[in-house]
Amino acid sequence: MSTQIIKMKIHEESDLYSPLDPDRNILSEDIVSYLTRVFLSQHRKRHDNYTIEIISDTPLDEEHARAMIRRGFDQERDDIKYAVKRLTMKEVYLAIIGVVILSLWLYLSATMENVRVEILSIMGWVAIWEAFSIAIMQRPELLIQQENIYRLVNTEIRFRLAEGSQEKAEN
Repeated sequence: MSTQIIKMKIHEESDLYSPLDPDRNILSEDIVSYLTRVFLSQHRKRHDNYTIEIISDTPLDEEHARAMIRRGFDQERDDIKYAVKRLTMKEVYLAIIGVVILSLWLYLSATMENVRVEILSIMGWVAIWEAFSIAIMQRPELLIQQENIYRLVNTEIRFRLAEGSQEKAEN
């Protein structure tokens, strides 16, 4: 099993946090987006271990930074979990609506011949198709993202000073 390293370079610790947060308790959305995008696009092998390495020009409060990065990943994980839940509910509602409309169409088509009755058929099949589309195409992609975010939440986070910065810190 190999260890893959995801590297990120910052100038100082404040680069990690939202510029609007004076207490440094909210991770910058750009940082979370960058790390999740790099991880999700380049590091999909399940058998590998991953380490995030943050290279800084200045010393960091590592424990605080690590906690804020974890909190940012947790928020991303919760967002994806909520999106999966909403998509599942949409899928179920569309399937139910489709079945109800098709049942109504079957009942009305047996009792009357009308173009408006055929519109119900089209509406029912479209609702069923949309539910099927969500189940087959959209939901699996979100579930893969969710699995990868869970892996990212458990990733080791390391910090180190940039090469030339160690000499500046000593002087």
